[in-house]
Amino acid sequence: MTRTVRERSGRREQNKAENRAALLKAARSVFAEIGFGAAGVRDIVRRTDLASGTFYNYFKDKDEIFEAVVAEMSVEILRRHREGRAKARTAEEFLRNHISVYMKFVAEDPEILAFGRQNVTPIRMLMEKPNLRGMSRQLHDDITAAIAHGILPDVDIPYLVGALAGVVFEISVVMVARDPVNPAEAIDFATRLMMGGLDNLPRRRPDS
Repeated sequence: MTRTVRERSGRREQNKAENRAALLKAARSVFAEIGFGAAGVRDIVRRTDLASGTFYNYFKDKDEIFEAVVAEMSVEILRRHREGRAKARTAEEFLRNHISVYMKFVAEDPEILAFGRQNVTPIRMLMEKPNLRGMSRQLHDDITAAIAHGILPDVDIPYLVGALAGVVFEISVVMVARDPVNPAEAIDFATRLMMGGLDNLPRRRPDS
């Protein structure tokens, strides 16, 4: 392969990557503003400098690009989880670090917060997709390692993975629906619940 051919091939691949990134960025913005149900492919393409037909070189439909947007977010959450859970030295630290990563990711970026508010049902429907199971697999591995090091008790790991994933997601849904959004409150509630059940939760009224 000549240098010129290699350069052309390299530019072509770079253009493809840039086009795909532009579509994903536009899609995230559109889904955050009007939600998956109301959004269409045209709404996404209008946010880019690409021709309308270009979309279909990268994605089959809006379902596929929505899944790609969520998968892209999941990669970033997974990276943060690896940094947080690995530092834990106690069960409470492990749980709080895990919960904090998700809640702060959802709450601290205005666009991601809007995305979460607008798309609860379609996000929930994607939780079992193969390319989104990485977070569950990593959580399973991290819990296994924490048990081996005596940080977590030796409990049923799949049950704990399911319970933790469910608690964090569903509390985040309630959190993003509130105004103002209070991730610290959600983190503390979820951590206390996972650590000690109902008896460990703060009471809403001193006399209750």
